[in-house]
Amino acid sequence: MKPMPPITRGHARLLLAASIMTCLLVIMGGVVCATESAAGCPDWPGCYGRIVPPPQINAIIEYAHRLIAALTSPLIIAAAVVSWRRTRAIRWVTRPLLLSLLFLVAVIIFGAFAVLTGLPRGVAALDLSSALVVLGLVVTATVVAFARRADPDLPDRLGGGAYGRLTLAALGSLLAMYAGGVLVAGKGSFTRCLGWPVAPMIPADLVGWPQTARFALSALAGILIVAAVAQGLGAPRSHTVLRRLAGVVGLAFLVEMAAGALIRTGGAGAPVLIIYVAAAAVLWASLVALAVQARIG
Repeated sequence: MKPMPPITRGHARLLLAASIMTCLLVIMGGVVCATESAAGCPDWPGCYGRIVPPPQINAIIEYAHRLIAALTSPLIIAAAVVSWRRTRAIRWVTRPLLLSLLFLVAVIIFGAFAVLTGLPRGVAALDLSSALVVLGLVVTATVVAFARRADPDLPDRLGGGAYGRLTLAALGSLLAMYAGGVLVAGKGSFTRCLGWPVAPMIPADLVGWPQTARFALSALAGILIVAAVAQGLGAPRSHTVLRRLAGVVGLAFLVEMAAGALIRTGGAGAPVLIIYVAAAAVLWASLVALAVQARIG
């Protein structure tokens, strides 16, 4: 059997940089939503027809989001190209990155239409889901690459096991719950922003079974995440990476819940809203990493 090509330090760092920038891009998307800055630049790709945005906080936030997107896209493309050229035989490094390019195109198109014409509720949910999928795929390739650097003889597959299935179930419920916020939110409602249904019900939000389903999803996601963190922290000490990732997931979950509790009181300002959506993005990225690491073994 032909040996697998090695993952170089530079290659792994490129993937890590792509993961960090993609996570930052998702965070900025949440910040734009939480601060209601989506209309800060009413045109695209410029801002009021200018390269430099006007000195208005909403315009600066929205333009910063676009700038991070402009920096992130080339990083993901470079990571995919380098992986294809150097480690094509390692499927769980190359294929997630190639697939992420398709979702990246969708995110760029959705982003342009969101500014120029707005997005229907269902398409907006697809936009958020696509962004989270891009982040998940890039993180998957990164975790596998670092695992292979630590153990070059690692098989090119992701196994199963009860813990692996638990983390995947937590991921699926979390994605459905995040996307569900867009589907049940009324116009301009904070409910549509990345996070859990912890804010008081907004009059414009949908009522009835859609809200009930989202609250049920949030309860399921919370239970599964707590179970995944508990089992991960209880893993043997030799599973250092798994234990650390479980700790990051648990910390992100606690921070998001604490920020959500402050938001529910109605006295939270912009810093708490930013922490809230940032914790949501970190929770998703770290849970993906935990799920991949759990299936690596």
